[in-house]
Amino acid sequence: MPIVTGRSLTLIAVMLAALAHPARAGDEQQACLASVAAVRERAATLPVGDLSRRFAENALDTALAEMAAGDTDECQGFVERAIHTINVRPYQLRPGEILDGYGPDTPG
Repeated sequence: MPIVTGRSLTLIAVMLAALAHPARAGDEQQACLASVAAVRERAATLPVGDLSRRFAENALDTALAEMAAGDTDECQGFVERAIHTINVRPYQLRPGEILDGYGPDTPG
């Protein structure tokens, strides 16, 4: 059974809202959803622990949040930021380094 995270819940909620009321979801919102979905697929091609993937996914989540708040102009800007992050990969871990938000001794 797949694990549902906060990120996937946000995406699901925004997409369901747009699909439930397609007349309300204008062309700009539909374009935003399509762009986010396409770029999210590209981000998924990066390794799971890759920082660039994490920052790209974060930008895409922000794009959806902006769209949900009614600011569709900002959506495309965050999608472009995610594309740049995927293409350039400015965030890289050093060899042997892992992405871990908590240290091994941190309860959580």
